[in-house]
Amino acid sequence: MTIELGQKTINQLADALMQRLQEKQGAEYVRTSEAAKILGVSEAYLRQIKDRYPHKKASSNQQGALLFRRDALLPT
Repeated sequence: MTIELGQKTINQLADALMQRLQEKQGAEYVRTSEAAKILGVSEAYLRQIKDRYPHKKASSNQQGALLFRRDALLPT
């Protein structure tokens, strides 16, 4: 039996797998407002530079809230 999956479905599966792996590793995510406070920047600026930090959307739609990995925001 062969099942063909579209690219959107494959991406959703990959995102779900990554989320489960991160949850098992204990990665803690914080909302944009808390992440901005940790970094000392505005929420608007953080949204502009979001790709500098590990993040994910809280939902699969484009309007979903951004969640940032707390450990990646803290100074080492």
